[in-house]
Amino acid sequence: MNWTLPWTAHLGLRGPDAPLFRHSARSVDPLDQIDFIADLGFAGVQDNYAALRPADEQTRVATHAARRGLRMASFVHDPLGWNLPRWSAVEADGRAALKAELGHSLDTARRIGGRTVICVAGFDPARDRAAQLAAMADNLRMAGDDAAAAGVMLCVEMTSPRWLPDMLVERFDDAIAVVRTANHPAVRLMFDAGHVAMNGDDPLAAFTRAADLIGAVQLADMPMGDGPGRIDVGGGTIDWTPLLQAIRVSGYAGLYEIEYEAEGDGLAGETQLTDRLRKVDAALA
Repeated sequence: MNWTLPWTAHLGLRGPDAPLFRHSARSVDPLDQIDFIADLGFAGVQDNYAALRPADEQTRVATHAARRGLRMASFVHDPLGWNLPRWSAVEADGRAALKAELGHSLDTARRIGGRTVICVAGFDPARDRAAQLAAMADNLRMAGDDAAAAGVMLCVEMTSPRWLPDMLVERFDDAIAVVRTANHPAVRLMFDAGHVAMNGDDPLAAFTRAADLIGAVQLADMPMGDGPGRIDVGGGTIDWTPLLQAIRVSGYAGLYEIEYEAEGDGLAGETQLTDRLRKVDAALA
């Protein structure tokens, strides 16, 4: 079907073997998932764990996605150490290790044709948070030239402590400050509406405040009540029409990544997910 927005689906959030449409597609194999995503009419595919795949598998996945007309969306930098305080390193050895790992991510991006690398960092309780945020900005600035040469954006993602405890960038304003302090065109902001809402903030107001910094967009809804879960877009409390309209008119030209698991179980849950998304999308036509 035709969609108003260029949506993406993922090949696994908590691991590379649990893709979004594991009940709907022919199998969990990435190529079968890509076929199903393309048949839905989506515009892209998000492979969070691309950097963990062997080089030949990265090429196989990306080649099939391109053959089916899908763009490669974001993937996670350093998927084995994403929750460690590596981006805030200040010592020479730590920065050298960070540079080496970044090189692997940029090689992955070149191989798959991806342009967006998600950057998150764990919190070191032995160090001051403000100092760690400043160090992260410094390291991103230093990494910016290499990213730009590879045609890649390093996108800083704020994560709610209700969902992921012990992370460095827990507030959207901190993510904004890191990107502004880094002050490099290859360092941008990942706007994740679900994490923003989970912190009790208004996603529309947050996006408007940082529209000039946004490099990528991820979406998940907030459930009713006190649950911290990330649920189907259109199944929770976020008012999607004004938010998505604001993103569209801001000049953002990237993909809209749905980053959650189906709220319902099995095939019925995945069907419900796409039905809800169609309703949200149709309201923008």
